[in-house]
Formats: sequence, structure tokens, C-alpha cells
Amino acid sequence: MSQLAAALTSLDEVLSQTASTVSDRLQSGLTRAKIQQLTTSFSWVLPQDAYDLYQWHNGLSGKPGNLNLVERLLRLKGKWHGELSGRENEIHLKYNDRPVVAKFLPLDYALAGHRHLKLGRCPLDLLPISVWSDSEKTFYCMMRLDAQPTIYCADGTNLPPMRVTETFLSTQTQFSQLSDLVEFLIPFCQQALQLTSTK
Repeated sequence: MSQLAAALTSLDEVLSQTASTVSDRLQSGLTRAKIQQLTTSFSWVLPQDAYDLYQWHNGLSGKPGNLNLVERLLRLKGKWHGELSGRENEIHLKYNDRPVVAKFLPLDYALAGHRHLKLGRCPLDLLPISVWSDSEKTFYCMMRLDAQPTIYCADGTNLPPMRVTETFLSTQTQFSQLSDLVEFLIPFCQQALQLTSTK
């Protein structure tokens, strides 16, 4: 078993023990053929870590419940991942007494995020795989696609895509591989979910 597969298995166990509703909302993984079909029109090759991630689970549900017009319009404010707002598509945590909302993006939303960055003149090929936000900042966990698949957890609060440059990313939190990020998140999720469940 690879380091990433072991880390994802551990994360599954944490979520099933401490947040079964979140665990139940994780979509089934995609086949390798489906992932290739979704990414075939892009000039880059998807890193193996991304294949492993989306074969594990294809993000949270991505299926909003019955929404009225006002709720739909509010979700559009989030632009390319706006439809993923709402408890059915988010993990609500409390960490150090601060509420944190996390989204694990299905592959089609991650690809929409990549397109959003490129349309905004981002000079790099990045795949946003998750979004974390508190009341003040929004962080995007993005996988590098045009080089070694480094993972960046970048503060994207009010940052236009054209400013997501090598210089900017060099100042942000980095993980050399996806398994390092998952291993970092496991104890965070354990603690945060336990704190939430005791409130």
C-alpha cells in the first residue's frame, strides 16, 4: 500500500468514527477511465496523486438539496464552487474556538477551478482540490500540474488569479506530496471534529 493510500484509509477511518454524516456524503471514487475522460482536453498530464485521490472519493456530494431562488443566487456568489455551499457539501469544524468550513471538491469542480485560474491569467497550471475558510480568510489547497506535484495551501482571500505566481506561492504553506497534506489533516480533523461534537 502506498503512503497516500494508507493516509487516505486513515482519513476514512477518522471520518467514519467522528463524523459519519460527512463520511456518508463522500462520493464514490471515479474509475481511471472516467478521470482520463474528464481531463483529456487539457495540455497537462494529471499526476498520479490526483488519480489516487479521485479514485478514493470524488469529493463531497456536489448535489445541493432543494433550494429556493434566493439560496441559489447566494450560492452563485461563490462562483466556480458556489454550488458547493451548504452543509451537504461542506465539513463544518471548530478548531481553536474558530469555525472552519472545508470543501473537498469533486473533480469536475476542481477542473472548473483550474479553468477559472487560467481565464484570470494565472501563469501556472494548478488544480484546486479543496477550499478552507474561516470568517476572515479563504485558503485553496492546489496541486501543481506543470511540474513536480507540489501541494500549496494558499491564502486566496481577494487575490486575483493573475497574482497567483511562483513568487506568491513560495510564501505559502507547501507540502511536497499529497500524502503529507492528508497526514497533516488527520489529527486536525480528529481534534476539530471532537471539539465540534462536544458543543
